[in-house]
Amino acid sequence: MSKKKQREFVSIRFRIEKELLDRIDQLAGERGRQRFIHDAIVWRLDEELPPIVYDLVRDVDELKNRVKHLETSRSTSFQLSELNDRARNELCTDELDRKLLAYFIRNEGATTPELAEDLLGDSEKRRTILDRIDRLNNRAQSLFGAPILEYKKGFVKNKRGAWWIKSLEHIIV
Repeated sequence: MSKKKQREFVSIRFRIEKELLDRIDQLAGERGRQRFIHDAIVWRLDEELPPIVYDLVRDVDELKNRVKHLETSRSTSFQLSELNDRARNELCTDELDRKLLAYFIRNEGATTPELAEDLLGDSEKRRTILDRIDRLNNRAQSLFGAPILEYKKGFVKNKRGAWWIKSLEHIIV
């Protein structure tokens, strides 16, 4: 048995005048109301925005998202190239640590939900980010004698309760 893509229907409720409903019933019959109204809506949408234009708009939106993704990944790779060898190899244990530092080089500061959303794709994974920041600071303390990231509770540059890069000179070329 082949799996066909099932259409998803949503029920809506709207009010129309009694005379208009009588006209619809006269044309479509009482059992044909739903199909008549559906066809009228589709006809009007096709008149205002033909299906080909709708498809083109959707394709352009997809292309915009792809370009945005490529631009952010390219800027991240540029930021990663700014890391010195000691920071890239000794301070960072994996790619997530490198991306974390690149994010701080690019944006100076961020909250853990922002970092989790941008780097991991889920703002709920902020605890993972916090653990990584703690480990980075511990390794930086042993390597450089000072942590590289600092938490500030108050408002700093329109962010409240965010992490800020403290020792940029230790990690960039």
